[in-house]
Amino acid sequence: MLDSSTDIRAIRQDALGAAGPAASLRRRARGYLDLYHAPNGTCLFALVEAHGALWAAWYLACAKCAALPLALLDPTVRMSPAKRYRQFATYVDALKEINQLVMVETYVLIHTIKRHGPEGAIAEGIPADLAHDYARALDGPKPSAETLRDLYHRHFTWEQDRVISDKLDDAFAVFTWSLMRSLCQRPWVWFSYFKVGKSMNFRSFTDKVERIEKGLIAVDRAIEFGPERLARRSDLRLKIFPGL
Repeated sequence: MLDSSTDIRAIRQDALGAAGPAASLRRRARGYLDLYHAPNGTCLFALVEAHGALWAAWYLACAKCAALPLALLDPTVRMSPAKRYRQFATYVDALKEINQLVMVETYVLIHTIKRHGPEGAIAEGIPADLAHDYARALDGPKPSAETLRDLYHRHFTWEQDRVISDKLDDAFAVFTWSLMRSLCQRPWVWFSYFKVGKSMNFRSFTDKVERIEKGLIAVDRAIEFGPERLARRSDLRLKIFPGL
């Protein structure tokens, strides 16, 4: 029988396999949905992140189409078109890597708690209150929407500190093509369950407080839509249109 540390290492390897290569955003959307279903709909973070991955897949493709001509035509900076585009591509790669790492950490959190309880998760660097509250949510009756929202909020904030903030700051620190950098700081975010005209428009993507605010808007809209209904619709979408 495997000891807990060996099994947790195996869980992390499974997480890397489920997340797939950094560029595989659509595959990760499927993985996030599986994580949502694994604890019987307890992890709203995974459900919302599935839509974050789907949004990123098409949004970054559109951004690439814009970056190519802008790299050639932008007269505002003394930098070769090739260097401009390389900087943009490096930034996009960083976003995809962040998305991959966030899924890995979420997978480890959920499956470690399921198999080794909150103490096993705490040993992996997961905050004690988050680990214990997830454990209670997984073992008992499904919590209220308010409790699930609170879990989402703390999970989202922890991921910002664990993975996102430093890596995003590092990515922008070397992104000196001012025009495209400015555009990437203000992404337009629209998930498929948002109402028409209700996009989330960032003022500064590197602002952690704003990212958390937008994350709470996204989960509130998911709760309003109905998480189970949203999960069923998302599953169907990925089965019929796995690339969209």
